[in-house]
Formats: sequence, C-alpha cells, structure tokens
Amino acid sequence: MFASHGGLGCAMREAVAMILGVSVKEVTDCVELLEGESFENYYEKLASRVDGDTIVLADLFGGTPSKAALMLLQESKVKAVITGFNMAMVIQLLSSQDEDLESLVLGAKSAGMEGVRAFVGPGLRELTGKKEEGPSGKDF
Repeated sequence: MFASHGGLGCAMREAVAMILGVSVKEVTDCVELLEGESFENYYEKLASRVDGDTIVLADLFGGTPSKAALMLLQESKVKAVITGFNMAMVIQLLSSQDEDLESLVLGAKSAGMEGVRAFVGPGLRELTGKKEEGPSGKDF
C-alpha cells in the first residue's frame, strides 16, 4: 500500500509496474492525501483499504500519510510501515522471496538507501560523504 501526498504513491505504483509488470497493480494499492484533507479523513480512507497483512510504504516520515500508517501499525491494523519510499525499495520489496517480515522490511530499507547516490562533474565523481585522498595523499 502506497500512502502519499498527492498522486506520488499512485505514480510510483505505475512506474514500478512498467518494470516488474502489470501484476504489480494486483498486489498493490495507493491512497492519496488530497490538498486540504484532514488527518482524520485520510486515516479513515487508509484504514478502509488495509488489513493485518498490509505493508504500508509512506512517502515522508512525519507527514500525514506516515502518521496515519504508524497509527494503524500501533493498532495492529497493518503489518509494517516503511517511510521515504523510492523505486529501488519498492522493487526489492515486491521481488523478494523472503518470508520473514523483519528481513523483508530491512532488505527493502537497505535497497532504498543504496539506491540513493549523488554524482558531480563530467567525470561522474560520486559524493560519498567520506574524505577522499588525491594521488599525493592530500585530501581534495
């Protein structure tokens, strides 16, 4: 279940279906938070479309969709919540054969984090956040 601001979750569902096939639409759903919609209304919409076997992918930790999803998790109405979804995470989650919930969720989180990379310059230097040393041993 994608829970997101606007159509982001539904668009992600469509994009992942382009890669994994249309069967993705048979096993996923999306609930959009509309402009000006109250938390209570969004919570009720999301709650009506999930069950105890649902894993919710929310777009942004701390936003209304993730707060509603986490409330549903506290109430044992969903199985797990992952926030900050991206395509790598979703593909891993839908492709995994892992039966263990924690391994499945951690694998998706890890794939999502590994899918975020930053490059600069025509030489495609990847920014890792670690200090790099030049050929002379000096940092550059």
